[in-house]
Amino acid sequence: MHKLQAYPGWQQWKRSQIGYALNFDDEFMPRERQVEEFKFSPEMESEHAVLSSYLELLSTANALRDVEWYFRRYPFSRAPVTQESHLRYCCEMYFSRFYQFRERLKVLSKEVKSAVPDHGLDFGKLIKTFDKEFDQEIRARHGVHHHEAFDDVAIYRIALLELTDPSDGRELSKRAYQSHYRKTANEWASRTRRRSETLDAFVEAVADALLRTCPFLSVAKS
Repeated sequence: MHKLQAYPGWQQWKRSQIGYALNFDDEFMPRERQVEEFKFSPEMESEHAVLSSYLELLSTANALRDVEWYFRRYPFSRAPVTQESHLRYCCEMYFSRFYQFRERLKVLSKEVKSAVPDHGLDFGKLIKTFDKEFDQEIRARHGVHHHEAFDDVAIYRIALLELTDPSDGRELSKRAYQSHYRKTANEWASRTRRRSETLDAFVEAVADALLRTCPFLSVAKS
């Protein structure tokens, strides 16, 4: 960040970018043209690409952590979104985070290779370790993306129990439905929290490797 702040023209460009985002549709403000992309020197461009790629990796890990709270909250009580479909969509979002992380890890490996050709890091081995650790999640994501919606017996039971009409007065069935829904949602939330902690370990490993092998991060390391 210190290196960026000192780079000629960066702070002015960033202020212009923020100003445009805040005021681009304000009819009472003079209309500004969209800010063009900032151009670094080739060396700085490579370094910036490494850091941007790492931040995208970190963002994906944070997004997975957020999914836990999607499982814990059902905000659609007055909307035509059932609790069963809400959980199913959350599961599909959960699985997609692992695929996103894997793809962004591949992008990071290319950017590091460009910035530090002789870095010596074995990204291929790291990706294989990642695939082994999150094999179930990645397979489920591929199934959702290429074949059909995610299917889970516990969530399917919720769909069946939702067919019970509350107006029938069958309070026992209604309580069973709510109990099973809470149990299923909590189990997925707990799973997300556990897997987030494992994904965080991968993020930390990547950060440590970058600090050890990228000379331009020496100031940050110290």
